[in-house]
Amino acid sequence: MQLRGDWMTAGQFAAKAGVTKRTVQFYDKVGLLNPSHRTSSGHRFYTKQDLARLQRILTLKYIGLTIDEISGIIHRDGYEEDLKESLRVQSTIIGQKMEHLRLVQKTVTETLALLESLEHEEYERLGPAEGFDDNNPAWELFASIIRVVNQEYESAFNLQTRIRMHDTFSVNPYKWHHWLFDQLTIPEHSTILELGCGDGTLWQRNASRIPEGWDVTLTDISEGILNDAKEGLKHWLSPDRLRFSSADARSIPFPDASFDVILANHMLYHVSERHQALKEIRRVLKPGGKLFASTMGNRHMIEVKGFLSKLNPHYDFGRQDFACEFGLENGEDQLAAAGFSDIRLQRFEDALRVTDAKPLLDYIRTTPGGRENFTDSRLTKLEALLNESIHLHGAIHITKEVGLFAAARP
Repeated sequence: MQLRGDWMTAGQFAAKAGVTKRTVQFYDKVGLLNPSHRTSSGHRFYTKQDLARLQRILTLKYIGLTIDEISGIIHRDGYEEDLKESLRVQSTIIGQKMEHLRLVQKTVTETLALLESLEHEEYERLGPAEGFDDNNPAWELFASIIRVVNQEYESAFNLQTRIRMHDTFSVNPYKWHHWLFDQLTIPEHSTILELGCGDGTLWQRNASRIPEGWDVTLTDISEGILNDAKEGLKHWLSPDRLRFSSADARSIPFPDASFDVILANHMLYHVSERHQALKEIRRVLKPGGKLFASTMGNRHMIEVKGFLSKLNPHYDFGRQDFACEFGLENGEDQLAAAGFSDIRLQRFEDALRVTDAKPLLDYIRTTPGGRENFTDSRLTKLEALLNESIHLHGAIHITKEVGLFAAARP
């Protein structure tokens, strides 16, 4: 067989890429980078396409992925065929790692600030001391750092905890997921993308209502929660009814004009660089395609914030103020600024009547503000405060403000 002029030996390929020949041999051995041609005598020859694959491998290795994780990504169907899609997938994964690092840094910084504050208080009270005693509340925050480091993204358990509370105590008997599905005015034969699908509850609860002609792709930034969705939905829908893919809304790994409909259910307020995410959503929507984006209002769960403020007047709601990011009050302006048209808002009327403090406490525990601001001792005090309110009034009334924006790509 005659070798093509653009083929390179292993040595030439390594020199071109700026790596050692041993590195190239190792990736061949573990099945990540097989040469385009191998002679009967065992000599390896590589092409420019192999150079693109090596770039993917080294980028993913640089951000900390294991050999097995890299293998799962680069052997994904269609990943090799489109260089633009390949780069989008890489951008998604890098974005996930950056978000995790920012969360780790925030947790470490907050713990350091608390330690320094406690050191100052201890010095003022007793003078110089050697370290902290075992009862110091700062120790509880070290466990938080460990959890953040080892748990990159929200688990399906946390999501189910919050859904369960709404199911149990909602005043409106018609559940949110059924109402939301009712609003999706989607033709029979349509391509649909959900960004941030979570554990797939929307599709599980409406499994019998999904038209045969829908081509549905579910995505989430977390591989772990996406796997939870895949596992949960296989009991309700045949595997060929849905596709699953890891995706970051700021860098959606699909070609231009791929979908008739995009759904973002209570997720846009989580996205930093939201203008970029909306630009990406517009890009992958077909002309005339629709975006459905649900969110909450400024008064959503406002009574919970009241309880937390009573417990700690200096409580930092931080990332709990989701409506300030993308809410019922400001969502239309953001969608219009991103170039969407025919924007409409439909509100879902509901409230909570909570008669048991524990589910509400569990709910607070799973929220970003609850995880970051409360030690176990504070949560114990909060539980007592909630039980006292239920005893006095029979139930805790909690406001719900949720709704759905529908918008079109012109």
